[in-house]
Amino acid sequence: MTIKSKKFKKNESDIIVGLDVGTTKICVIVAKPKSNGTVDIIGIGKAPSEGLHRGIVVNPSKTIESIKAAIADAELNSGAPITSVVVGIAGHHIRCIQTASIIGINNPDRVIQDEDILRLIDQAKLIPLPSDTKIIDVVPQEYIIDGKDGIFETPVGMFGIKLEAKVNVITGLVSSIDDLTKCVTSCDLEIDDIVLEPIASSFAVLDETEKKVGVAMLDIGGGTTDIAIFKKGVLKYTAGIGIAGSLVTNDIVEALGISEKEAERIKREFGFASVSEILSDDELTVESIKGKIPKKTRKSILARIIQARMQDIFELSAIEIKNSQIHNELHAGVVITGGGSMIKGTKELAKEILNMEVNLGIPNGISGGLIKEVESPIFATGVGLILHRMKNMEEISHTVTTDKKQKRKKLTPKGIFSKVKAWFDEL
Repeated sequence: MTIKSKKFKKNESDIIVGLDVGTTKICVIVAKPKSNGTVDIIGIGKAPSEGLHRGIVVNPSKTIESIKAAIADAELNSGAPITSVVVGIAGHHIRCIQTASIIGINNPDRVIQDEDILRLIDQAKLIPLPSDTKIIDVVPQEYIIDGKDGIFETPVGMFGIKLEAKVNVITGLVSSIDDLTKCVTSCDLEIDDIVLEPIASSFAVLDETEKKVGVAMLDIGGGTTDIAIFKKGVLKYTAGIGIAGSLVTNDIVEALGISEKEAERIKREFGFASVSEILSDDELTVESIKGKIPKKTRKSILARIIQARMQDIFELSAIEIKNSQIHNELHAGVVITGGGSMIKGTKELAKEILNMEVNLGIPNGISGGLIKEVESPIFATGVGLILHRMKNMEEISHTVTTDKKQKRKKLTPKGIFSKVKAWFDEL
């Protein structure tokens, strides 16, 4: 996990807010931290998403209105004013670059400190990038101290002269990142952090054991399918595919000649991702466009439409998983999440195509409040943004506490008397 050097802002009511700006929906999760390190979900806001295509803003004014509507819904639901948010970002423009960095430890006792990790991260950022690309995050893979490798946890407190790291640099298009940022700030919101959505979702649906033994997570949203692959507890690979749930809906619209709203309804209520999973091939009555005579179709016909596109998603995902070069080391298999994973038979189709164990990812790690309301793959990213924020706040708190302890150690009795004398001299 990258250690952030930025200061953390808080909402007026001391809450944490996750903002998931998706292609088909805007989701806002409002949480209140508890003293024991857990959070209560106190509010949820949702609104249809307008102005995005495959995770990229194409109409800023519509996107702004959608965000405002979701924020207003969340404020009403939670009873808390929202002034700042943690924003998720995704899209097929996201890239993962593997690189390395190295620094010297120059403090007298040769003990590695938090500021050394920050220097190491800053060093990793000094890589040549196209002018239209910027860094979203830097994720350390492995630390090496004086040639000793295999260090996967933070090396703070260890002794060394030379510190190296293998890292993954996550990049995205400047225009896409800036457009999303401007839309959020135009809603009178401050941005606490921008987090890659598959990383956020992983905080909600994966446990540490899965990340250690190796797992691939597929977050099937409305506009994109985001892939995150973990091994030894760290992110090893990430990618985005421009095919997801909205294209499945569009296929139904085109094939049956019905409205998008009706296509979404029958997909959700009667859809199957695999024809073989249908037990009873019932006839379906679907609403025609502009109130014409209702149309008839069958579950098997609907399933064939859905299955064709879902096969595309999993076949392209299989290619990306193979590109990670650790596809044979994913002993925890695959976890699918996001709204697109909720079509019946999706898990079975994924298992058949990916030839791995497949499980459905449902948000966990939250303690109370509206916990039942967010126990759905739809809310994986929103809940994950909250948990990611909590983790970073804990790291910052630990860093500040450590710095204070070090300062107290350096403050000798002689130093204290000198300060007291200086205060009296000023009077």
